[in-house]
Amino acid sequence: MENQVKLLKFKYLNLIILLFTLSWSSAQAQDAAKIDSLRYLVETSKNDSVKVYLLVAISREYKTSDVFSSLQFAEQSVEVAEQSQNKNLQGYAYFNIGIVYFFQGVMEISIKFFYKYLEIQQELKNEKMIAFALVNLGAVHVNLKQYVQAKEHLERALEIFAKAGEDTTTDQAAEKLISIYNNLGVIASEQNQPDLAIDYYKRGTNIARRATNQEENLANLLNNLGNIYLKLGQYDEAFAYYSEAFEIRTANDDQFGLTASYLAMANYYKEIDEPVKALKHLYTGCVLAEKVGAISKLGSFYGAFYQYYNEKKEVDSALKYHILSAELNEKLNKEAAVKELTHLEITARYKENEKIIKLEQKRKELRYLLIGLTLCLTIAILSLLYFLTNSRNRRLKLEKENIRLNAINLELEKQNLQNELDLKNKELATNVMYQIQKNELIQDVMDELQKHGISESKQNQSWIYHIIRSLEKTKENTIWNEFEIRFQQVHNEFYNRLNQINQDLSPNDRRLCAFLRLNMTTKEIASITGQSARSIEVARTRLRKKLNLTNSETGLIEFLSNL
Repeated sequence: MENQVKLLKFKYLNLIILLFTLSWSSAQAQDAAKIDSLRYLVETSKNDSVKVYLLVAISREYKTSDVFSSLQFAEQSVEVAEQSQNKNLQGYAYFNIGIVYFFQGVMEISIKFFYKYLEIQQELKNEKMIAFALVNLGAVHVNLKQYVQAKEHLERALEIFAKAGEDTTTDQAAEKLISIYNNLGVIASEQNQPDLAIDYYKRGTNIARRATNQEENLANLLNNLGNIYLKLGQYDEAFAYYSEAFEIRTANDDQFGLTASYLAMANYYKEIDEPVKALKHLYTGCVLAEKVGAISKLGSFYGAFYQYYNEKKEVDSALKYHILSAELNEKLNKEAAVKELTHLEITARYKENEKIIKLEQKRKELRYLLIGLTLCLTIAILSLLYFLTNSRNRRLKLEKENIRLNAINLELEKQNLQNELDLKNKELATNVMYQIQKNELIQDVMDELQKHGISESKQNQSWIYHIIRSLEKTKENTIWNEFEIRFQQVHNEFYNRLNQINQDLSPNDRRLCAFLRLNMTTKEIASITGQSARSIEVARTRLRKKLNLTNSETGLIEFLSNL
């Protein structure tokens, strides 16, 4: 019969374990499906705000089950928020990752992100969020036992709430104010200022009583007040606050909170020397702590039991709780060691990520520097090319202008030379005309002398003929010599060019060419040379042949003018 009962119990136990396993597996499956769904939404979303909120949600899902995954997604949310340049998103991501580090006990890193969150809220001038940031910073400083900084932040947060006229009945505002007063009470208590601590705790309880859903915080504040009064030896006040906290926790079935109340009541009864009641509360609290897994409180209960039985000289019971306390401490030490290792690993990962970020930042800065140098070099080269091109264009423009001016000068010089040549040709022509007129005058004198010489005596005739021959000789030599000198001064290369064409030209041919170069008519040439016009025409025909112009349409005067 006993074996059947044992077998039945074993079956029921297996059934309970199976049901619990299935229930736990179902919950795990639901959580995994939820996380997978959130991750899919992150991958498919193109909106930075949506991505950040989803990544924060995933981070919070992992907060209690997988700290490293929680941190991974929190870091991703920060990265996306920073890339978006959206200050509100950045603040949200900084706040979340600060909370993750805070709950893992990595206060040194948590505080960095809370300060970043504060800076953003200050930049956005959001007073309410500034106050919330200061509350979180105050809590971190309290955990770091940096009470001066903690108090400064918390009091500043109180000033902002008071200035804003914050409604303390709302859950969020009430919770923050309660947290402020509770932490200020802790600071005052640690600094051995019990009266100030009581004042802060009471302010917190007043807010908690007026607000909704603050029963847990109210019970904690009441318990803290009881502890202060118990240290001061004011047992009635301590009992009143302990009792109220106990009632609130019982009404709300706050079993973790009740373990603290049982321990507080046990300490109270010990102080007023009622060991039976103290022991009763220790037993009840210890069983409850074992049930709910309140390990830290369980260690306090074991320690209280050991102290009680040791004082009663009940060695066996004292040894039992000493062993239990030692085993629990060993377990707690192992958990603390694991937590410390986790803490160190998280810190190391953070520092490694910081190094990577700094290296990436340096790489970006170097890349920007190289881009900047490249741009500067490109600008310098382009500026140099522009300067050189501009200089070259100016030089070409100047050269072109110089060429134009030189052309103008050459044209002017040519025009001057042509004018000078025309002037000299006119002078030659004038001189020739003068010689022609002189020859005509001499000819007239000679004709007159010949006419009168016939009627004169032979002696006079001889004298007259002598004069006529002298005049003829003077006429020919004077005209040609004068003409030759002046023509060569004006057209010094003319005869050389004629020689290059035909070296066999006679002096008369050369003389005819010179007359034609001066654009003189046949009649004028005949007058100056004393030949008939017919003789001059014949001479011109022969000259064309000698100059190879027989079958050419080029006129003789035109040809000679171009030499």
